[in-house]
Amino acid sequence: MAELLWTTDPHLDHASSTAREDFLAALRRTPGLAVVLSGDTSTASRLTADLEAIADAAARPVYHVLGNHDHYGATIGAVRDAVVALAQRRPEIQWLPPVGVVSLEEGLALIGVDGWADGRHGDALTTPLRLNDDRLIGELVAQPSRAARLRIKRSLADADAARISTLLERAARVARRIVVATHVPPFLEALPRSGPLSRPAWQPLLTCGATGGVLRAFAANHPDHRIVVLAGHTHAGTDVSILANLRCVVGGTRYGSPSVVSFTA
Repeated sequence: MAELLWTTDPHLDHASSTAREDFLAALRRTPGLAVVLSGDTSTASRLTADLEAIADAAARPVYHVLGNHDHYGATIGAVRDAVVALAQRRPEIQWLPPVGVVSLEEGLALIGVDGWADGRHGDALTTPLRLNDDRLIGELVAQPSRAARLRIKRSLADADAARISTLLERAARVARRIVVATHVPPFLEALPRSGPLSRPAWQPLLTCGATGGVLRAFAANHPDHRIVVLAGHTHAGTDVSILANLRCVVGGTRYGSPSVVSFTA
């Protein structure tokens, strides 16, 4: 069984210098084949520098997806261009969607997509809750209405769903165990059962229905494969079985206290 270093939602822009150094020290001392980062590393202006700091500390490959906060202060297009350029300059730091299927060891594959809260659970147009995405991500700021912003988010989520569908089929040909990294939890079941985030008003903002549908269908059609989804976004740790062969783990985190865990895949 492979040991991975998993970190999600470190939000290094919120971390004190002490918390940041503690986090990097944990990356140095924790064993594992590679680092899997499921989004919200930082904000756009410092994202690539923070990814490089993680890679320098870990001294092993870093595979990441982008979270919504990673785009704050810029556009989605600009951030994607930046991480693609980073991967060309630092090949050990790879944004997962374009990498394709990563073979971690015999029989174990890693794939990933960013995932966007697509409003397909709950009522996205009437919920009184809002995320800062709408005022801090360029493509969303440019839209004239909530409905227009929702169309952008659903388009992004649908593109990720199409990508993960392709990646799952490719991974299934080379591995029976598949780890999927994504930022936004793909399943309602992965949200907390109690507390503020269990309110229906949060559902449109905390789940990606498009990727969830693809993952359920794939798992149902491939009962001999085992799929583990590693997600973040909610900061509320959960670990649920969606199907007999489909598990979703959401990392529990706190702003200002980035952490890394050893995950057995």
